Amino acid sequence: MTGHPAAAACGAVLPVLLYHSVAEDPPAEIARHTVTPRLFAEHVAAIAATGRTPISIHDLATGMRGHRPLPERPVAITFDDGYSDTYVAVASLLESGLAATVYATTGQIDRPGHLSSHQLAELARERAVELGAHTVHHPRLDELSRAEAADEIRISRSQLEQVIQARVDTFAYPHGAYDRDVRQAVALAGYMSAAAVKDAVSHPADDPFAIARWTVTAGTPASRIAEVLDGRFVPPSWARERVRTRGYRFVRRQRRRLARAAPRRAATSW
Repeated sequence: MTGHPAAAACGAVLPVLLYHSVAEDPPAEIARHTVTPRLFAEHVAAIAATGRTPISIHDLATGMRGHRPLPERPVAITFDDGYSDTYVAVASLLESGLAATVYATTGQIDRPGHLSSHQLAELARERAVELGAHTVHHPRLDELSRAEAADEIRISRSQLEQVIQARVDTFAYPHGAYDRDVRQAVALAGYMSAAAVKDAVSHPADDPFAIARWTVTAGTPASRIAEVLDGRFVPPSWARERVRTRGYRFVRRQRRRLARAAPRRAATSW
């Protein structure tokens, strides 16, 4: 197994799990990030057995800023995209005394396979559930212009607040993709926290606008969940953007520019 033998060596471990879908027979495009209900039940039991205190992303970020004390051994559980099965998955967490933060892609609300407005409103009424925005169309924000990214960030918050009739304070970057400008746009839009990915564990010195999460995939056993919660064989969150991340972004942007230019070249070749 690869990774750091003990992320806890960097200080208190603040594990944040990232789920997407919990389903028996998912579409091929999300199969890798879907766990079966049976496996999810094992995960829930493993999380509950640790005795960690469930916490929202908002409270985690508030603690990072020193505005309130963090529990000695917290855990945050998040869901991205807003698939319809998230509704049942969150219910099972609540039954086990846990909590959840759900990030909804607002352009998918009320569409087949995704959470309905009614379900989101019901989740918003649960004290142990926090709802956050995840853009309107789920793009890689670091590939958009500043204006386009700002619109995705701002409009998704407004739309979700309209649906749940409550304030939305947290945001998650689709694909975990962000840069300095995107992070700033999230802060300027009025959010108080943002969740990244990083596949690392968070800690008290983490960035409240780029909180590290560890991605749960289809083949993740409950024993691995227990390891991550203890900070074993998983790296701690890093402060600065990695060189390879900038490299991936450069390649993606070049491909996007070429794709946009191709129709124009074809039109002028006749």
